[in-house]
Amino acid sequence: MPGHDDKNWLRVPPTNSDEIATRYDDWSSTYEAELVNEWRYDAPQQAAQLIASHLGPEAVAGAVVLDVGCGVGLTGRALSVVGVPTIDGVDVSARSLAMAERTGAYRSLVCHDFNAGPLPFADGSFTVVECVGVLSYATDPAALLADFARVLVPGGLVVFSHRTDLWDEKGFTAVLADMQSRSLFDQVSWTEPMPYMPGNEDFADQVLVRYVSALTSS
Repeated sequence: MPGHDDKNWLRVPPTNSDEIATRYDDWSSTYEAELVNEWRYDAPQQAAQLIASHLGPEAVAGAVVLDVGCGVGLTGRALSVVGVPTIDGVDVSARSLAMAERTGAYRSLVCHDFNAGPLPFADGSFTVVECVGVLSYATDPAALLADFARVLVPGGLVVFSHRTDLWDEKGFTAVLADMQSRSLFDQVSWTEPMPYMPGNEDFADQVLVRYVSALTSS
């Protein structure tokens, strides 16, 4: 499989931001061809459809979405397909952001390391935060999720994905319960495990993904 041998680091994702940025800078030019065409990755489409189903057509048409870990823009394109008009993206990889800009899906794109500090946006800036295939790289997922709540309007929607092999390891059921107990999230739900990268032999049926939806407290 082309490119397979040099992507073994995906199985145990790094949390050093310099390494993450370098890995994705180097991968950016072949990222879509490998991830989508070879490994059959469809998380952007799954998350976009989930957002559309939660919001409904009228709310989608007025949505302002923050795409955290937007990469080369697969997520922005999927959001545009379901009718989201305004998308801001943030990512640690500068080369990936340059490719995301070419999609024309984003209002703005910002290079930012979410492990180094809060997202560079004001409180209540967005109606939706989407984060797909990214939480594996967070050194403090609970703090990042709390920051998602901060940048959302009251009653705003969070949709993110998380790998099944890391769900228990990082205690995500307890993390989400804590978000609710602190009145940061309300109406939290997640899907049954779904295929993630079925064409990658290291993932296939061994590593699946859940999609989580939550509303911020009104």
